[in-house]
Amino acid sequence: MRTKRFRRLAACAAAATMVSLGLGAPAMADHVYDPPADPGSAGDTTIWVPVNDSAAGGTYYQPFTRVYADTTDAGTPVYIYVPQGTPLDGSAPDGVHSLDPAFDHNPADEFVPCEDKLASEFTLTQGQIDYLGDQLRDQIVAVDEAHFGPMDAADPADDASDSLVTLVYNVQDDSYYDCSVTSYTAGYFAPDFMTSLGMNVITLDAFDWANRVGEDPSTAPWSDGNAANDRPELYEGVIAHELEHLLMNYSDPGELSWVDEGLADMAAFLNGYDMTGSHLTYQQVFHRETSLTRWGGGLENYGASFSYFLYLWEQAGGNGGGSLEPDQVYDGTAGDLLIKLIFEEQANDMAGVQKAIDDYNAATGSDLRSAKDLFEDWAITMKLDDENSERWNLVNFDLGPASGGWTIDIANDVFWDDRGYYKGAQPDPKFNKPGNRPSSSALPFGVSYETFRNPGPYVTLSFEGEETTEVAPRSDPDHWWGGAESQADHLLGVDDGAGITGGETVSFWNWHFIEEGWDYGFVEALVGGEWVTVPVTDMAGNPVSTNDDPHGNNTEGNGITGTSGGEYFVDEPMYVEYQAVLPAGATDVRFRYSTDAAYLDTGWFIDDVAVDGSPVDVAGEGDKPFILTDGVQDNDWSWQVISTCDLTPGVDSDNELTDDAGNYVYRYDGAEGTTDVLDTKCANGKQDDFALVVSNMPAAEDASDLSTLDASYDYSVNVLRGPR
Repeated sequence: MRTKRFRRLAACAAAATMVSLGLGAPAMADHVYDPPADPGSAGDTTIWVPVNDSAAGGTYYQPFTRVYADTTDAGTPVYIYVPQGTPLDGSAPDGVHSLDPAFDHNPADEFVPCEDKLASEFTLTQGQIDYLGDQLRDQIVAVDEAHFGPMDAADPADDASDSLVTLVYNVQDDSYYDCSVTSYTAGYFAPDFMTSLGMNVITLDAFDWANRVGEDPSTAPWSDGNAANDRPELYEGVIAHELEHLLMNYSDPGELSWVDEGLADMAAFLNGYDMTGSHLTYQQVFHRETSLTRWGGGLENYGASFSYFLYLWEQAGGNGGGSLEPDQVYDGTAGDLLIKLIFEEQANDMAGVQKAIDDYNAATGSDLRSAKDLFEDWAITMKLDDENSERWNLVNFDLGPASGGWTIDIANDVFWDDRGYYKGAQPDPKFNKPGNRPSSSALPFGVSYETFRNPGPYVTLSFEGEETTEVAPRSDPDHWWGGAESQADHLLGVDDGAGITGGETVSFWNWHFIEEGWDYGFVEALVGGEWVTVPVTDMAGNPVSTNDDPHGNNTEGNGITGTSGGEYFVDEPMYVEYQAVLPAGATDVRFRYSTDAAYLDTGWFIDDVAVDGSPVDVAGEGDKPFILTDGVQDNDWSWQVISTCDLTPGVDSDNELTDDAGNYVYRYDGAEGTTDVLDTKCANGKQDDFALVVSNMPAAEDASDLSTLDASYDYSVNVLRGPR
C-alpha cells in the first residue's frame, strides 16, 4: 500500500464477524464540514477532530468522546477518544459516524462504502480500551521516549498539549470503499493534528479489536472464541510504531520515510511486540521490486527498512552485554545507542546513518562497519540467514517461518516461476533469451539475486553497470531542483531585475514527478506584500495546475502535481513548458515546492525561466532553497557472489569474505569488472553453485546529488576450458 499523507502501518484485513448484542447506540452528534469555533483541548470530555478521507478525499469534523484518561509515571497524560455515540458494552456501533462501515461522509461523490463489512466487526469494549490505555501508560510511552527521544507540547501556549491523544475510529482508506482490497490502515500519525488541534495525536483503526488486542486474545474477556483469528498485540505494536513517528516529528521532521518507518518498526520490536508476518513476508517475496531508500509505501518497504535497522542493532550488540533480545530498557550502549544516534542525527537518508555510525564508533571505540558495508552484508543476510553465522544471520527471526513460509529462494522458484534461476552452461544466445531472466534494472539500494547451477567447472563472471543516471537539464549544464525532503517548502526566486509590475507572463520549462494529490508545486506572485498562487497552463493555454484539494495540502489552489507530460505512475516524466500570467499589482514572482510527511517522488526541476519571453536569472531562496544541480546520479555498484564452499581454493583474495559457518562471499565494487576464476567443482551436483547479488548504492554526498533513480546493468557467466 502506498503511503500518502499519513505514515501508516498496514495489516492484513482478515476478519471475524462479531456477535452483536442488539443494544441500541446512545444518541450521537452528526459530523459537520465547517470547523467548530472551539475544537477542545487534550483531556476535554469532547473534542472535534478534522477527519481526512485518504481514499475519497475531503475533510469533515467529527466529535470524539474521551473514554480513557491516566498519567504515566513520568507525568505524561494519556487519553483515548472514540467517535461520539460509540457503545462500549459489546454491542455493534450501528449508525455511529466514523465507526459504522456503512457511514458515508459524502454521499454525493462516487465513493460508496464496501457493502460486505459489518458494524459488528468494529465493536469496541471498555475493557479493550482500558487495557490498551494501560499499555500506553505503563510501557509504550516510556519505552519509545527512552529509546528515541522526548515528546513535547504540540501547542507551547497550552500546557495540556504535552500529552498523548489516541483516536480510535474506522479509518477511511482504500479498503473502506473497495471490498477487494485485503489490507487496511491499522494506524497513522498525522503531523497536521499538531497545528489543527494543538494536540499530539495518534490514530488507530477500530477493526477487529477482539483478535488484535492483548498478548493472547483468545484468553481475554473480549475473545471471539476462535484462536485461529488471533493476531496478538497488533494494535499495541501499531501504536508503538506511530508514536516513534510523533517523536521523530519533534526531532527531525524532514527525515526520509525509509529511515523513519524502519525506526518505527524498531519501536514495536524494542517494546517486545511480535514483528513477524506481513512486513517480512512481503520483503522476501518482492525483494527485487523493493528499494531500501526510495520509499514506495508497500509492506515490502516496511520489511526492508525494519530488517536493515534490526540487522544494524544486532551487529552493534543489541542491548549490550551479549543480549540480542529486546528487554524494553534503554541501555545507552551497543545497538540501543546506535539506533538512538540514527534517530537523533539531523543529516538525512543514508548519509545520516553513516554519520550516526561514525559518532557511535567515536563514542564507544568500536569499529562497526560502514553503512554501505552493512547494507552489502544485509543483502547477503536476507538470503542466507544462517543461524550459525555471526555475520550473515538475522538473529531475532528465522526467515521462512518468520516470514510466512517465504524465503527469497522459495519466492523466486514458486511465486516468480524460477525467476533468475539458471541450470547448466549459459552461452550468450541461451542466456540472453531465457523466459525467466528478469530485467537488469537496479533500484537504488535494492537487491537482485541470480542463481546458477552447474554452469561449468571453471567460470568467471563479468559485470557492467551504468556509471551515471540522470534527470537531464533542458539546457546544459544545470537546472534547479526542489530537493528531497519531507514536510518542507523549497523556494526558487526570480531576480529583482526582471522588473515585475503585474500582467507579465512567466514561462518556464519543468520536469516533475510529484506525489499526485499530496505534494504540490506553485507559482506565486507577491501582491500587496502577500504571496498568492497563480494559475498555470501549458503553452496552448490548457490548465496544468489544479484547485482540487483532496487531502488539505492545496488550500491555496493552483497547485501543480503528478507527472509532467503524462499520466501519474503510467508515463515517464518529460521536460515541458508551462506559463503563468501574473496578477495586477504583482511586484515579485517565485516558485515553491511543498511536500507533506512521508512519501516523496523525485520532485520538481525547473529550467529556462523567462518573463514576457526574455530569459531571467533565478536562484534558491530562504532557509530551504531550490538546489542547483546537473541532475546526475553517480552510481555505486556492488556485485557479490555467494557460495557454500570455497570457489577460489588456494587463492587469498581481498574480495573473499568467510564466516565460521562455511559461507563464502566474493565482493566486488565498481561499474565494470570480472571476478576471479571460480572453481565450482566443490559445489557441482544438485545444489546451487553460486548466486550473484547485485545492488546499486548511490549516495548523495551533498544536497545537489540525486540518489533515487533506477540504473541498468548487465552480466555474463564465462565458461573457461580449465583453471587459469
